[in-house]
Amino acid sequence: MATSSDASNGPIALYEAAEELPCADFGLLGPLKRSAEYGSIRASVADPKPLDAWQQDMYHYFVFQLRTVEVAQADAGPPYALFTMSWENDGPVSALVIAPDVSQKQAKVVNLSMPESVQTVSLSKPETPDGDATGQ
Repeated sequence: MATSSDASNGPIALYEAAEELPCADFGLLGPLKRSAEYGSIRASVADPKPLDAWQQDMYHYFVFQLRTVEVAQADAGPPYALFTMSWENDGPVSALVIAPDVSQKQAKVVNLSMPESVQTVSLSKPETPDGDATGQ
């Protein structure tokens, strides 16, 4: 079962932890799709239906697969948009574009509220003190 600490490990860990969480409230898709953040990527969204959706701690998460704009490298996965919504907010709490690069075992993460800010996060699970990358 996913815990709140899973979210603190970044967007990749959060997405992996979502399998066992309840489905998001699809009533939030209207405000999400009317947001400036969604509008900035609307043309790149491969399917207007979320690829995945879940909720945790009063937040609702929606994942959309994006089209690649360049010729994709063989080891690059498709980019995704991850939106976090809440009924208490008029728009997304956060809106991220995640572009994995499997060969480099990392992903570029762009915050759509500050697109000039690009972070690189590891796709590898952190090793435990005994060197075990599975954490078990």
